Amino acid sequence: MVTSSSSVASMFEGPPLRQHQVFINFRGVELRNSFISHLERALQDDDINYYIDRNEVPSQSIEILFDRIDESDIALAVFSKRYSESKWCLDELERIMKNVAAKKLRVIPIFYNVTVDEVKNQKGEFGINFYNIHHGETTKMVAWKEALKSAPKKMALILTNFRSESDFIVKIVESVKEVIAIIEGREGANMLSRNISSVSSRGNASSRDIREPEATLPWYRMEQCLEQLEEKLNFDCKETQIIGIVGMPGIGKTTLAKKHLEKWKHMFVTNKNEIFEGFREKSNEHDWVKNILVDAQRKEMSKVLIILDDVSDKQQLEFLRMNREETIKKGSKIMITTRDKGSIEGLAHDTYIIPGLNDKEALELFTYHAFADHTSIEEFVEMSKKFVDYAGGNPLALEELGKEICGTDEDHWQKRLETLPHRCNENIRRNLKISYDDLTGKQKHAFLDIACFFRSEEEDYVRVLLDSYDTNSGEAAREVRDLADKFLISISAGRIEMHNILCTMGKEIDSSVENNLGKSRLWDFEDACRALLFKEGTNHARGIFLDTSKIPKGISLQKTALMEMPNLRYVKIFDSRCPRQCEVVECKVYLPEKLEFRNLNEIRYLHWLKFPLKKLPADFNPENLIDLRLPYSKITRVWKGIKGIPKLKWVDLSHSTNLIDLSALSKATSLRRLNLEDCTMLVELSGVVENMKSLAFLNLKGCTKLLSLPQMESLTSLKTLILSDCSNFKEFQVISENLEYLHLDGTAIQGLPPTIQNLGRLIVLNLKDCKKLESLPDCLDKLKALEELILSGCSMLSSFPEVNEIMENLQILLLDGTLIEDLPNLLLQCGNNSINLQRNQPRMNRLALLRRLCLRGNDKISSLQSGISQLYHLKEIDLKHCKNLESLPTLPPNLQCLDAHDCVSLKTVGTPLALLLPLTEQVPSSFIFTNCEKLEHAAKNEIISYAHNKSRLISDALNRHNKGLAFEALVSTCFPGSEVPAWFNHRASGAVLKPELPGHWSERGFVGIALCAIVSFQDYKVQNNNLMVECNCECNNSSSFNCNVGGLSEVSDEQSTIKSTHVFIRYTSWLNMNTFSEEVRKKGCLGPTEASIKFKVTDGTCEAENCEVLKCGFSLVCESDNGSWDANVDASPMVSESDHGSLDANIDASPMVSESDHGSLDTYVDASPMVSESDHGSLDAYVDASESFHGCSDAYTDAILVSESDHGFSDANIDATPVAEEVRESESRFLGNLRRSLQF
Repeated sequence: MVTSSSSVASMFEGPPLRQHQVFINFRGVELRNSFISHLERALQDDDINYYIDRNEVPSQSIEILFDRIDESDIALAVFSKRYSESKWCLDELERIMKNVAAKKLRVIPIFYNVTVDEVKNQKGEFGINFYNIHHGETTKMVAWKEALKSAPKKMALILTNFRSESDFIVKIVESVKEVIAIIEGREGANMLSRNISSVSSRGNASSRDIREPEATLPWYRMEQCLEQLEEKLNFDCKETQIIGIVGMPGIGKTTLAKKHLEKWKHMFVTNKNEIFEGFREKSNEHDWVKNILVDAQRKEMSKVLIILDDVSDKQQLEFLRMNREETIKKGSKIMITTRDKGSIEGLAHDTYIIPGLNDKEALELFTYHAFADHTSIEEFVEMSKKFVDYAGGNPLALEELGKEICGTDEDHWQKRLETLPHRCNENIRRNLKISYDDLTGKQKHAFLDIACFFRSEEEDYVRVLLDSYDTNSGEAAREVRDLADKFLISISAGRIEMHNILCTMGKEIDSSVENNLGKSRLWDFEDACRALLFKEGTNHARGIFLDTSKIPKGISLQKTALMEMPNLRYVKIFDSRCPRQCEVVECKVYLPEKLEFRNLNEIRYLHWLKFPLKKLPADFNPENLIDLRLPYSKITRVWKGIKGIPKLKWVDLSHSTNLIDLSALSKATSLRRLNLEDCTMLVELSGVVENMKSLAFLNLKGCTKLLSLPQMESLTSLKTLILSDCSNFKEFQVISENLEYLHLDGTAIQGLPPTIQNLGRLIVLNLKDCKKLESLPDCLDKLKALEELILSGCSMLSSFPEVNEIMENLQILLLDGTLIEDLPNLLLQCGNNSINLQRNQPRMNRLALLRRLCLRGNDKISSLQSGISQLYHLKEIDLKHCKNLESLPTLPPNLQCLDAHDCVSLKTVGTPLALLLPLTEQVPSSFIFTNCEKLEHAAKNEIISYAHNKSRLISDALNRHNKGLAFEALVSTCFPGSEVPAWFNHRASGAVLKPELPGHWSERGFVGIALCAIVSFQDYKVQNNNLMVECNCECNNSSSFNCNVGGLSEVSDEQSTIKSTHVFIRYTSWLNMNTFSEEVRKKGCLGPTEASIKFKVTDGTCEAENCEVLKCGFSLVCESDNGSWDANVDASPMVSESDHGSLDANIDASPMVSESDHGSLDTYVDASPMVSESDHGSLDAYVDASESFHGCSDAYTDAILVSESDHGFSDANIDATPVAEEVRESESRFLGNLRRSLQF
C-alpha cells in the first residue's frame, strides 16, 4: 500500500495507540488526498482513534504495518479501482482476514466506485490490474484471491447505495461506532467477571462446575436494569433491606447482581461486600453463610452489601427470618438471586423481576454472537429474526444459539431452525434442567403435561385437569402456581404460557430414556401412530394427541388399540384445520363397532373430532372424566345407561346431528358448560339438565326440533343461554335470574314474559330475526344492566315500549328491519326541550350512553326526533335503505359514522348537520349519502360545510400540538352531484390532475390536503364486495402517497345499485410533511413543486367496471394567520347551483355548541368498551348481531368491538367522567383519543 521513506521510526504519525484502534487499509496514490482525507476528518470529529500511514513505506517496513493491524480492533478495507495494483494493500488484507478468522479483529469492507462482484471475483478494471501486475506471483495470488473472496462476505458498505460521498462517510463512522459499542459491551462484561471476586471458597469450592452459567446482558440493557433495581433500594434507609432478584433461568440474575455490587460496594465495608455462591449445592448446610455473617458482625460492626446467589430453598434463608438483627447490621443491603419467588416469600422487602430483551435488543445480542466472525448478515436477516423469536428475549438462549451457528452456512441455519422446537441447545438444556430437577414429582408431571399438551390453555382449566385436583375441596393444588413462581410457566390474561426453550426441554425430557419409562406423552405424529397401530411404547403412555390432517388416507384401529394404555389421561384426535374447515374434514380414524375402553380408568380429557361410532364403548368408566368433546360425531347417545360422572365439567357434542338421547349426562352435577349446537335431532332436555346446578353456559343453537325447555329453576349458576336459530322454539320462560346473555334470535317466539324484568343482571338480549315477535313487554326499562338490545329483522314488531326509567347502560340499539314507525319521545329527549349542557346534565337522558343506533331498512320512519343531538356518546347511526326517510335533524357531536345510503326520499338535513364542539373530543367522521337523489342543494351545502369546519377543528388542534401524525383521514363524505366544488383551487376533467404547487408551500401553515372525485357509476352493482375511490400522488422529488377518497361496502346477499354520478370529498391530515419540510430545508433543497394525482375506482381487488372518474380536485389545506382554516386564499361563495349545475362550496363556519344561559359547556369522555367472549358469553356466531357499519368502512370507530374467545361475552364498563374545563387539558385528551381512533 505504501512505498518509500528515509526513517522507519518517523514514518508513522497519529495519536498514541489505544484500544479500539481503527486500521485503514487503502490505495494511497488514489484516495489519500480525497476520500481518505475526508474520512479522517470525520473520525477525528467523533474522537475515534484510527491508524493511518502518512508516508509511502519501503518494503522492509511491512512488518510494522502488520504489528499495527495486530494491535487494532477494527479494520476498514477500502476497495477502489486501483487497489489491486498494490502488493502492500493485498498483503495487509491477507493479514487482516487472518486476524478476522482468528476472531482477533473485525473488518468493515468499503467499496469505493467498485462493485462487490468485481472485488470478489476480480473482474473489470479491478481484475485486469490484479492479473496484469501480479501474474508472476502464483503462490501469493492464491492467498490474495482468498482474502478478496472472503472480505465481501462481511458487513459491507457500498458507495453507490448512498446519495453522496458525505452520506457514505457518515454511515462508515456510524458503523465503526456501533462495532466499538459492541466491543465495549463484551469487554466490560469480561472485565466485570474478572474483577469481582467470589468468596465461594469459604463453603462451595466444588460448586463451580455445576452452577448455572451467567447470562450476558447487553451493556445498554444492563444499565437500564440497574436503574430499575436501584429504584427499589434506599441507601439512605437505616434499616436492613432485602431485595429479591428473580427471573427465569438464563435471564441474567447473577450478572446483574454482580454489576450492582461492583457499582455500590464503595458505600459499605470494603472487605465485607461479597457474593455468596453455591446455595443450591449447600442446601443441606444452612449455617455456613450464617456463621460467616455473624463472624463478620463480631469483627466489623458496620453495614454490609452482600449477594446470596442462586437460592433454591426457603430453608437456606431461615437464619434471616429469625433474629435478623443478631445476624446483619442495620443499614445493610442483601440481594438474593433466585429462580423461585416462593423461596423469598415473606422475607424480601421488594422483588425485582428481570425482564426479557425486546426485539431490537435481542436481535443485536444474537447478531453479535452469531456473526462474531463478521460473516455478511444480509442473507441471514429473516432467519435471524426467527431465532430471536424462538429465544423470546432470553439472553442466555440468544447467546448460546448465536454461538452454536456462528460460522455455519445458510443450509445449516435453515436445518437448525427446523429442529428448534424439538432439539434444545446442550448448554441451554443443562441450565434449564437445574430448575426441572428441583421440582417434586407432581410438579414435574404438571410441567411436562403443559409443555406437551396444554400451552396457552386457560389457567383454571389446566388446574382442574392436573393430577392434584381435589374434587372434595373443590380446589386445585399449588402445582400451577408453584411452576409460575419458579418461572417455568407464566400466566398471561388468564392463560398459561411457557417459553419456547422450556417447552423444547420439556418435550426432550419426556422423550428421553432417562426416566426409564419411554415416551409417556405422545404429541409427535409418528409416535402417536406407532402407539395406536402397533402398540409401541404404550405401557406408560399418559397422553396421546393425533393430528389427522397429517394422515394421507386413513388408519384402522383394532378394538384393543387403547386397552394397553392403563395410565392414559389425555386423548385428543383432532384436525389442525378445524374449526375453519370442520365440515369438510374427513374422518380418517376408523374404529370397530366393538371398540374397548376397558382399563382406561384414568381418562380425564377425551377429545375426538368426528367420532365415528354411535356411542362410547359400554365398558368405559368415566368416573375421572373432566372434559368430553365429540364435535361432528355420529353418536346417537353418549354411552349406554347412566353412569357416575362426578368430575365432568365440560361437554361439547356440537354438530352431532344424530344425537337424540342425553340421559347419560343426567348425573353430571358438576357440569359447567354444555354445547349442543346444531344437534338437529334433539327434541327435549327433560330429565337431563335439572340437576346441573353448576351449569353456567348452555348452547342450543340450531336445535331445530327443540320446542321448549323444561322447568330449570335450579340452574342458579346459568349465565349464558343460546337458543339462536331454534326455529320451532315458541315459548321462553325465565330460568335463572342470574342470566347475563340471552340469545333468542331466529326463534318462533311471539313475545317475552313479564318476568323478564327479573333478569336484573342481563347484559345482552338478542331477538334478531324473530319473525313472529309482535310486541315487547313494557318492563324493558327495568333491565338496568342491559347493554345491547338487538331487534334487527323483527318484521312484525311495530312499536317500541315506553321507556319510563333510565336505561343507563344501554349502548347498542338495533331496530333495522322492524315496522317501528316512531321512536318514543322519552327515548331521545331529556327532562325538557331546552337542553341544559351543564356538567352531568346528559345523564337525564334515558339512554345517555347509547353508542350505536341501527334503523336500517325501516320503511316506516320519515324523520328522527330533534333530541337525538343530545346523545353525546352516540357514534354510529345506520339508516341504510330507509326508503321513506325525508329529513334528518341536527346530529350529535361525537358521531363517527352516518350511513344514509339509499335513503331515496331524503331531502333535508339539520342546520348544522351536526354539532361541533371546539377543542374537545373531536374524532374522524364519515357521512355517506349515496343514492340520496332527492337531496336539496341546501342540504348538500350543509354536508360540505360541516365536513369543512370539522376538519378545520381537528387539523388546527393537531397542527398546534405538532404531533407529527402519519397520513390519516379526518373527514369524508359522499352524495349525488356532478361538479367539483369551486373552492378546490386545482380542478381537472378526467381522472388525472397535475397541480403546480406554490414555492415554499410547506412553510405556510400546512395542515393537510383536500381531495375530490366525481364518479359516474352507470348503475353499478354492489354485492359482498367493497367499492373504493382511491388516489395515488407522485411528486417531482420522488415522494409519493396513496389514500382512499371514499367508498361503500355492502355485505348482503342482495345487490345494491348506485344509480348516478356522485361527489366524493375527503379531508386528510399529513402532518409528517412538516418533518419532511424541515429535513429538505436543512439540506438546502426545496419541497415538491409538481405532483401527478391519479384517481381510480376499485372493488377491493381490481378496478371496478362501469365506473368512471369524470372530474377531480385537489387543495392544500393551510392555517391562516388568525388561526382559521383556508383551502383557498379567496373567499368562497355559498353552495349554489350555477348555470351549469355546479356546486360552489360554502366555507362559513357552522354553528357550534357554546356556553348558553343554562351554564357552561361540558363534554363527556367515554371508555370505549370492548365486548369480548368470556365464561358467560356467547359464541362468535353472534358477532353479526353487533357488526360494525360496513358503509362507514373508513370511519375510525372505537364504539364497540366484538372479539372471539372460548367462553362468551364479558361485560363492558362505561364511565361518563366529565372532561376538565381547561382548554389545554381538553386538547390533550382530544389528541389522545384521536390518535387511538386513527390507529384503529
